[in-house]
Amino acid sequence: MISQHFRKYSFLPLFFFIFLLSSRPAEACSCGERSTVLEAFTYADVVVVVNAVSVEKAGLDRTAPPGRVSSGRNYIAGVKSTSMRVEQVFKGTLKAGDEMIFAQGGGGDCIWTFSEQDVGKKFLFYLKRISDSTHWVAGTCGRSQHLEHAGDDLLYLNNLDKVRNKTRISGTLRFFYNTDESLAGLKVRIVGAKDTQEIKTDSNGVYEIYDLPAGRYYVEPEVPKGWKVAQYGLASSPSLDRNAKDGTLQRIPIILAANQHAALDINFEIDNAVRGHIYDPMGQPMNGVCLNLVPADGTKGRYLADCTEEDGAFQIGQIPPGDYVVVVNDDGKMTSSEPFGKFYYPNTLKREEATVFNIGLGDVVENLDIYPQLQLKTVTVKGTLVHSDGKPIAEEWVYFKSIRKQSDGNDENERDADDARAQTDAKGRFSMRVVHGANGILYARMYGYAGKYENCPQFDRLVKEAGSGVPEIKTAPVEIRATTNVYAVELKFPFPACKKAKRE
Repeated sequence: MISQHFRKYSFLPLFFFIFLLSSRPAEACSCGERSTVLEAFTYADVVVVVNAVSVEKAGLDRTAPPGRVSSGRNYIAGVKSTSMRVEQVFKGTLKAGDEMIFAQGGGGDCIWTFSEQDVGKKFLFYLKRISDSTHWVAGTCGRSQHLEHAGDDLLYLNNLDKVRNKTRISGTLRFFYNTDESLAGLKVRIVGAKDTQEIKTDSNGVYEIYDLPAGRYYVEPEVPKGWKVAQYGLASSPSLDRNAKDGTLQRIPIILAANQHAALDINFEIDNAVRGHIYDPMGQPMNGVCLNLVPADGTKGRYLADCTEEDGAFQIGQIPPGDYVVVVNDDGKMTSSEPFGKFYYPNTLKREEATVFNIGLGDVVENLDIYPQLQLKTVTVKGTLVHSDGKPIAEEWVYFKSIRKQSDGNDENERDADDARAQTDAKGRFSMRVVHGANGILYARMYGYAGKYENCPQFDRLVKEAGSGVPEIKTAPVEIRATTNVYAVELKFPFPACKKAKRE
């Protein structure tokens, strides 16, 4: 198995799709692993560089057939098809100067959607021929892309006669934020069992090396100062070795198969942070308090925010360089978790009077302790969440729902100012603040499905009796009158502790 450190960065949630290069549309599209250049080239019938010449507008009748729509009725951007002129052919019988007509995608069917702004732009397309269509179909998954982003592909395709049948390790280094910094000339170490090779990126941030023997390798990129390797994108690499035990973000394991290519694109994200804690006036940590980092001059900027954990800790990272102020409870709504109005750090209602933080690449502001002035009186509710056999349940959510809200007939999933929630710790304990005087119920809930646990008939019976695929399993509610602190509340799920199934 891959090491625990690397696992949390490599196994991101992936949404897979069935990619059909045909006239039949898909319901939705989301991409999984990306192919190597060699895989894409081998699979395609046609590989070309094309220039968008014009688009055919849908006209007054914008109605589109199923699979070519964004709103359920109309062609996306009013474009019915796009005319392309072939500029370069790497595979297939087309010639430079030939015209190609591309069908318009539907936004969720894995087919490229074009607009009038694409006219004059160039694309590298890997295409399959469709026998029953007069139009070409370009997929949005795989390696088809705007030509300006195809540096890795072009290095191989423009040298096919020299490098055909050779192994290749390649990829592109990119910044995950617009910057003037150059990616040219960065060192990339390719570490094998018997040898280490050091190569440099070209002007497009692309690295490549040929003729290495098959086996496991580690890619060690030179990381520019103030940046770090991002987890984003690593899981979509077709060559990532998910069985490696010693992989890290600085030493990424890949597999190179005989006579094949290995591909690994690497993104850099800004390495800086503002972190600290939020405490009440008594020095107790406040859970669920949200704060934002906003430009000091009052302009709109990138969304930078976090909410505190149970220990009151917060951390905001990947901050574009600039001057910022901290604003707490930006919407100003007072709730159980935020029993105070909007204010700026350290404790002012005016942005102009707030402390200004100049944040650059690599800068870290630590130990920023914030003490809100509470305006709503609250009480503390503590307790434990257990199974029917008394065993504690960790990392599940406990909810307080006000009776006032329920009597209004609103959806219980909608939040009310008196509502509160807290997550249990490793011993099943929870602690939350509730607005003084609020009346409501306290309960825990989890989503269940048949087979979630091994040999757990009581749980499976609850799921079956619920009559739906993924029902909510709840504890019996406990009535709470928040006029004083409440301790030692026990919430109990109606089934014993069971081992989670391996697929969970």
